[in-house]
Amino acid sequence: MTVDNPMIAKMRAGETAIGLGVTLPPAAQVPMFARQSGFDWAFIDLEHTLLSPETVATLAHLLALQQITPLARIPKNGLFDVARLLDSGVSGIIRPHVETSDEARELVQLCKYAPLGQRSWGGASPQLGYPQKPSGELMEAGNAATLAAVMIESARGIDAIDDIVGVHGLDAVLIGCVDLSIDLGVMGRSDAPQMVDAIARIGCATRAAGKYFGLAGASSPAVLTRDPEGPVDFALVGMDYRILAAALGARAAQWRAAPDAGTSATEI
Repeated sequence: MTVDNPMIAKMRAGETAIGLGVTLPPAAQVPMFARQSGFDWAFIDLEHTLLSPETVATLAHLLALQQITPLARIPKNGLFDVARLLDSGVSGIIRPHVETSDEARELVQLCKYAPLGQRSWGGASPQLGYPQKPSGELMEAGNAATLAAVMIESARGIDAIDDIVGVHGLDAVLIGCVDLSIDLGVMGRSDAPQMVDAIARIGCATRAAGKYFGLAGASSPAVLTRDPEGPVDFALVGMDYRILAAALGARAAQWRAAPDAGTSATEI
């Protein structure tokens, strides 16, 4: 059997899957807005928030109903939650601050059923649609539809990239541009020469290993197509709270300026 994963389908078609960072408590309308806006996947952040597993399960269901692939970014040492998150409906796990192949291998072992990993069988999970199928068939489908991804956010991670991408069963590498730029001493400048070189090195190694390559926190959309090897496979292009704050600020400024500037404000 096959399982629909919109993010994987987009990447396999050679297009960049655009992701929205999710940190706010769930509301049914947010996944609808995300779908209308053209997002393909969601980055549910558990590293910098206090979202509970129950909240993540609700978000995962709401997002999946809108054909948006839900992924969860765990804390680096939050591996104890991987099984519950996957069994509750997320379609992949992102582990941050990975610097060794052993850390990547730990993630794969928890994300993938045998023979790729050692994930325990908890029954047909939500992303499989609870079909009445043999367990072996369901586990094979689950492995194909579940993404195990690592984030590279340090010089040590860059140095180990060839070993990391060589881990069997690892699906994707995501560069955390902001933290990586801090570690490289260029503080948020994803267009700095050090970052350009780092992105190219990581991207080359990731593609050569047949893994999906992504960027998070890039300062400009131009970074997505700068690589001569082609556009990135997936990109985290904004966090919900920052997008909301920017939109609210722009709306307030527009309406304050409208009476004096003679401009037409957007309809409420």
